[in-house]
Amino acid sequence: MINRFGAAMPTGIARRLADHLTRADGQEDCCFVLWRPSTGAHRTSALVIDTVLPADGERIVHGTVSFTSAYFSRATRLAVARGCGVGLIHSHPRGRGWQGLNPTDHTAEERFAAQALAITGRPLLGMTFSGADQSHSARIWQRHGHRHYKPLHAENVRVAGEQFTATFHPRLMPAPLAQDTQLRTVSAWGTTVQDTLARLNVGVIGTGSVGMQIVEALARTGIGQLTLLDFDSVEHVNLDRLLHATPSDADLRRAKVDLAAANARQAATHPDFRVVPLEASLVEPDGFAAAADCDVLFSCVDRPWPRHALNLLAYAHLIPVVDGGVRVATRNGRMRGAEWRALTAAPGRACLGCHGQYDPANVALERSGLLDDPAYIAGLAADHELRSKENVYVFSHAAAAAQLVQFITMVSAPVGIADTGAHLHHLATGTVDRDTRSCNANCPYSGVLHVLGDAAPPATGRHPAAEEARAARRSAQA
Repeated sequence: MINRFGAAMPTGIARRLADHLTRADGQEDCCFVLWRPSTGAHRTSALVIDTVLPADGERIVHGTVSFTSAYFSRATRLAVARGCGVGLIHSHPRGRGWQGLNPTDHTAEERFAAQALAITGRPLLGMTFSGADQSHSARIWQRHGHRHYKPLHAENVRVAGEQFTATFHPRLMPAPLAQDTQLRTVSAWGTTVQDTLARLNVGVIGTGSVGMQIVEALARTGIGQLTLLDFDSVEHVNLDRLLHATPSDADLRRAKVDLAAANARQAATHPDFRVVPLEASLVEPDGFAAAADCDVLFSCVDRPWPRHALNLLAYAHLIPVVDGGVRVATRNGRMRGAEWRALTAAPGRACLGCHGQYDPANVALERSGLLDDPAYIAGLAADHELRSKENVYVFSHAAAAAQLVQFITMVSAPVGIADTGAHLHHLATGTVDRDTRSCNANCPYSGVLHVLGDAAPPATGRHPAAEEARAARRSAQA
């Protein structure tokens, strides 16, 4: 039985639905959709992967709308063939925001709930399209006894792609009251954007030099919940670039996520702020499940395996990933230049692999443990990307700011532009390269792995380095 539920779809599906459900005559319309589950630690999301548009005579528009049993049968056959669940979406042409179920809608969906479950093995997904603002609401029909089905309403319905939008259930996820601490923030992008930010669960993967600053900024901006993942401890070598870290934290080998969470609570401007720190790697099962509960993820990692997992979350699970990093070039002890990059991975945008943020061939190396073997690393060329460790506070600050700008642009879409491409900043020349490419031809993340949800290949496993870090911290703190 699902206890917490959400729904998501890529921008392309949302546009297709809007085109079909928005009628020139102002009448209601409907169609079936196919969906796959994405299961997190606490929330299951229905990912809408395709539309099943009606053929002639399969639905009847008469102010309201109805459909034939033949249309339902065709949709369920397609769902079974593709290993999916089936959903029904109908429009409220003058509706705005979240739509509840009126008695007519309730009866229409409930009468097909048992058949959908029996035929596809998955509950019926019900959705409503609000024509006035093109928002969505959703519920899933679960069995509560013999011939007895009840709707479990979604917390939110998200659309991921060039822009990120979300519609929230007003009772399950109400917008918080305006705070005096946020007057300047709200004046920048308005109440509507702030209400979205305030109800998001944002994950920060890695709370090192870049991630710690992102956590601080998100808490001050008014994000409602942060989920933090990092298995490392504070060390003395971190003190020149880790925000809030002190020599005492290093002496105690304090977990970085605990330091980040404590300071986020102090910085937060949301009245009911919640932060969940997890001493885990993203590539461990518990870490991946926690990330799958998030609405947006920040990638603050420098290894190929977690970036591979983040790529999967962005495209197979429809959770946008804001990625970035720093690279400093030195020779004979002198700096020759520095670069920091920020980009967003989501459907319709180029993935982390196509942007060159990681080499898929190195994922197997990390899973084998070789990237944690000093002898192996020492044998690599001096300029190999896997040996790059140079970073300082100034450049971490710049990279964090660049990632935060990507995030705010994706959510707020100033002057209607949500995707400005990947940005590569060059210190030596003071220039910025902008890359607006899509994924390469035959990229699996825009092809076979696209919106697979739980059907995607596993990206997790044992992570000895994380296990050893936790064990060393427990031993030092005993």
